[in-house]
Amino acid sequence: MKRLPLDTSSFRQIRERDFLYVDKTRWIYRMIDEGICYFLSRPRRFGKSLTINTLKELFRGNRELFRGLWIEDRWEFKEYPIIIFDFNEIGAPDSETLISNLRYHLKKEFEFYRIKKVPSDDIGILFKELIVGLKERFNMEVVILIDEYDKPILDHLGLGSKRLKVAESNREILKRLFGILKGRGIVDILRFVFVTGVSRFTKVSIFSEWNNLQDISMEPGYADFLGYSEDEIIRYFSDYLERLCKNKGLSMDECMERVRYWYNGYRFSVESDIQVYNPISLMYCLKRGEFKNYWFRTGTPSFLINLLKERAYHIPELEDIKVRGELFESYDLENLPVEAILYQSGYLTIKDATEGGEILFLSYPNQEVKISFSGVLFQSTYSATGDSFYFAKQLGDALREERFDKVKELINGIFSSIPYSVYPKEDEPERIREYYYHTIMYLSLSLLGYDARTELLSSKGRLDMAVIFKDKVYVLEFKVGRGADDAILQIKQKGYADRFIAEGKRVILCGISFDEDKREVEELSFLPFSE
Repeated sequence: MKRLPLDTSSFRQIRERDFLYVDKTRWIYRMIDEGICYFLSRPRRFGKSLTINTLKELFRGNRELFRGLWIEDRWEFKEYPIIIFDFNEIGAPDSETLISNLRYHLKKEFEFYRIKKVPSDDIGILFKELIVGLKERFNMEVVILIDEYDKPILDHLGLGSKRLKVAESNREILKRLFGILKGRGIVDILRFVFVTGVSRFTKVSIFSEWNNLQDISMEPGYADFLGYSEDEIIRYFSDYLERLCKNKGLSMDECMERVRYWYNGYRFSVESDIQVYNPISLMYCLKRGEFKNYWFRTGTPSFLINLLKERAYHIPELEDIKVRGELFESYDLENLPVEAILYQSGYLTIKDATEGGEILFLSYPNQEVKISFSGVLFQSTYSATGDSFYFAKQLGDALREERFDKVKELINGIFSSIPYSVYPKEDEPERIREYYYHTIMYLSLSLLGYDARTELLSSKGRLDMAVIFKDKVYVLEFKVGRGADDAILQIKQKGYADRFIAEGKRVILCGISFDEDKREVEELSFLPFSE
């Protein structure tokens, strides 16, 4: 079996060392053939840097690296001068450092291409003269590749007003720098421009006046450009899949169902229902032979966590979000829609849309993201400890095994492990206080992989939570300062269990009443639906 490229985004290394490479050159050729300037937004670790690296080798004319790939016989391998901005390497802890690093980077390009330096330290002038100098020296149009353009901005979000000002200042620096590319004297000498990043919102402000930059982030023709389709997985990873199935004692169909459940589900277009797998997570699963969280180990979404905490976002609502389609088009750093950031960062994806795309339905793409994000949120938002996670594990087991006598004790164990300082204030509205207990219960079960669904609609209202097992469904309602029997009565009157009964599932009603003074469960009542 070919080695998996888990620790490199170098196209040259992958090809020269015969690592497994999923051929994406068909999309690359289409871009270059149909246009000049492109922007693509995708979550981290989805292959953006590898795509930049592939484009670099293509425009350097390195034919030998493309032997046997789709593009080999369709591309005239010429060498073009290339300028690359990789913001994974260009640090921007503050605006002065960003300018200094950009200046250093541009001057190194002058040295590399042996172009006489201009007598200026202004990064805009340096960039413009570099492009013009490359055209004059090589008599070739210039290629510009920009990777993770928004990193100098995203790194400062959700960290308070001072850091927000740094983000705003960095945005203006990048706007002035890349504004050079839309100039009349520069546009005519560009062969190809490709910009990648996580977010689309900053693109609007940085490249606002550059009308030629095509945004293909949600174009149906590029829905499976990055990430792996199921057809690609079966074609390229068959040996690894067979080994995984054998080691797990599963048939191929059963194995693919598990792989799908954990790592599939990313949808990047409203018009196309194509879904793709997270490439880094899939490859780690195939290499290590375990269905686990791998994506979150590559980085903690700190700015998202901080943003959710700043907005006091009701976490269980992440299961089922409805947004207007234009939400992704234009907005400011000062007023970022949390839902759009969660989508662009890969924590939510498109599950469905109304005809025409006016309304989009967002939710977690797969089990990996739901489990991992729940764990991070539980720890960061509620200061959960090892004890919290332990009691949560025991609670899930007790519900699965229907050990009702242990449930109250375990729920109280979870709440007793959470610091007093993060509890809601007594003067907050009852619904907000219920949300608090509701959210902790939701995160406790979700982070362990249990199918906890929340805020599900019935014809008469929303149920607080359903916990779904293969052989049964718990329908839960939470109350603060009111009895568990009131919760059971509400479930019955509102018909919260009806949808599950219609599906032929065995349903157990569960009412939970919390005592705010003691910060524990006061009453807990279980009732099989037939009673």
